[in-house]
Amino acid sequence: MFTIQLFILDNDGSHKRVDMFKDESVSITQTIQNVKDISKVFTDFTKTFNLPASSTNNKLFKHYYNSDVVSPTNNLISDFDARKRRDAIIELNHMPFKKGKIRLDGVDMKNNKPYTYKVTFFGNTVNLNTLLGDDDLSNLDTELESYDQTYSTSQLRSKLISPISDVIVPLITHTRRLIYDSSDPSAYNGSTNLDPEASTTLGKKIDNVHYNASGLQGLLLTELKYALRVDAIIQAIQSKYKLTFSNDFFNSTNEPYYNLFMWLHRKKGGIEDPVSLPTYSKFVEFGLDTTMTNVSAQGQDLIVTGHTTTNKLITTLTVKPNSGYAGTYNVLVTKDGNDFASGSVTNSDLQLDMNLSNGTYKVLITVSEEFIFGETGVENAVEWEFSDLLVPESHTFDVTQFTIQAIFEFITSREIPEMKVIDFLTGIFKIFNLTAYVEDDGTIKIQTLDSFYLEGVEYNISDYVDTTKSQINSSLPYKQIDFRFEGRETFFAATHEQLFNKEWGTIKYNDDESLDGSTFDLSVPFGHMKFERLFDLEDDSGATQSSIQWGWCADDNQDSFIGEPILFYPIRITSGDNLGMRTSTANVAGSTSYIIPSNTTDLSSDAQTLNFESELDEYNNIELENTLFNTYYKTYISDVFDSKNRLTKVSAFLPAKLLIKLTLADRLIINERKYKINSITTNMKNGRSEIELLNDF
Repeated sequence: MFTIQLFILDNDGSHKRVDMFKDESVSITQTIQNVKDISKVFTDFTKTFNLPASSTNNKLFKHYYNSDVVSPTNNLISDFDARKRRDAIIELNHMPFKKGKIRLDGVDMKNNKPYTYKVTFFGNTVNLNTLLGDDDLSNLDTELESYDQTYSTSQLRSKLISPISDVIVPLITHTRRLIYDSSDPSAYNGSTNLDPEASTTLGKKIDNVHYNASGLQGLLLTELKYALRVDAIIQAIQSKYKLTFSNDFFNSTNEPYYNLFMWLHRKKGGIEDPVSLPTYSKFVEFGLDTTMTNVSAQGQDLIVTGHTTTNKLITTLTVKPNSGYAGTYNVLVTKDGNDFASGSVTNSDLQLDMNLSNGTYKVLITVSEEFIFGETGVENAVEWEFSDLLVPESHTFDVTQFTIQAIFEFITSREIPEMKVIDFLTGIFKIFNLTAYVEDDGTIKIQTLDSFYLEGVEYNISDYVDTTKSQINSSLPYKQIDFRFEGRETFFAATHEQLFNKEWGTIKYNDDESLDGSTFDLSVPFGHMKFERLFDLEDDSGATQSSIQWGWCADDNQDSFIGEPILFYPIRITSGDNLGMRTSTANVAGSTSYIIPSNTTDLSSDAQTLNFESELDEYNNIELENTLFNTYYKTYISDVFDSKNRLTKVSAFLPAKLLIKLTLADRLIINERKYKINSITTNMKNGRSEIELLNDF
């Protein structure tokens, strides 16, 4: 029998021991990705306790049963808020066993007196579901705002042809189809209506992306959308919810993860209505030398040096727009690139008082409509007034034609696909067969299942096993497991299924109808595009390939649609075919460098692919073996389906010291046979553990 104790965090910041019923039967179950449900990724445990209404517990729970009890500290009804979970620790034989959260569920009364407190202990990992709740990825607005972009044809072109960064533009169109025809410069261009479904010239659905300097021809840039690195979303989740994920898998050197991107596609067709925001035709930057005598206007920073903490420079900044301006304007002063002072005002002068210390300062101005400073005079100026302890100075700067223009802003949180945060994380876990558990310092350790098992150690428990009884069952609850992405409706993926009678990138493992059992569907909640490498239509044989690969977010009716959030790998082509680009009214410069979407990390034969099944790579037309299944699932699943595998159930009386340090990654040796732990349930009252084991080959 073990001594089990429960400690709950009190209002004073210390953990207080809770009184427990002596005959309380306490059992704790821990399980790895159980063969009965391999989709479970956040696996820990919950446990409900019945606690006596002792004086100790009444004090700890602040007499929660009595709503008339007034808190002595804040005059509010009770200091204990049952709506909030509290930190808790379970100790086994006076040694820390499990950390988690406790929730007060209610109080049972007898004869109008408290008798039992009902509480639930939650293992830390399970709390992710509660913490994230039903939040959508769009709730990461503040955390993702640094990735917001100007939505303009020039910026789209720049992000399409530039080296890969956290925000890119891949060659994926939301409506129009692309072709490459070098033989006929006028074919499918923006001035010739060759699409019989088109109602207007510019409304047709096909673009010839062969570069042609003359005529309106090429990729319509507004067909494109931005894409965001998945790691940026992971980092945003950590920031918003105050989580810390380990870098075992989530790191920049792990190419299959770090190079993964999500296309920012929230609605079919074009982007959400862009936000019209003012921006600056130029920053207002003022310069001042260290002697504070020579002042220059634009193009320099205001640099303050030589001032100590006790000898600060007292400064007033006054912004005076011309008398005809009646809109709202905002002024931001930055110091060394960080926000320092700010203000907002309508139809009036704005004055900011600041204490300046050493640093470099800039003045930035935004407005709700056009805002022009006059060329001369105090009335139409930006004014700095310097009040040093020794030498007060005042300077007025005349700024010519400082004009604010409106731009369209691509707000990442408005454009990110509609998806729950928990579903996003679970989907990433399913793709790479990840496991998660909370370490003592609160870090959520995330690893592939194979890596998780590699960290385990071996324990010989032969002496502790109850040999009077055991049970050996078949370990195979399913005859088949289907691995698939849920979103396979894009045109090329749907066509693949029609042509080959097989879902794009999916695998049916152990497709053997002779086996008994059901089929388990492991579905990943993301879209999985099939991409197309364009052939040059000049070659009637179809043998001449271009360097251009693209994605088409259209269904099998060639209509744009939303679908599931699309993941892909970007590959930057350099020295490729000249890609023609255009706006709705004019050609822009072509480029031989651009980012193509891919299902592979690179264009080599040993690249990692996003397909579960081995498929022909769309770019090189070669079969790639580094599939998601082969890389992340094969070892575990092949063991499960091995005809020699058994699910062995034994009872054991494990010592408390072993039980505390035992992890689900460890192997157990019984009579010279080695096993993986599938699950372990320990009754803390009698010390008996019921263990499910799988053969370790």
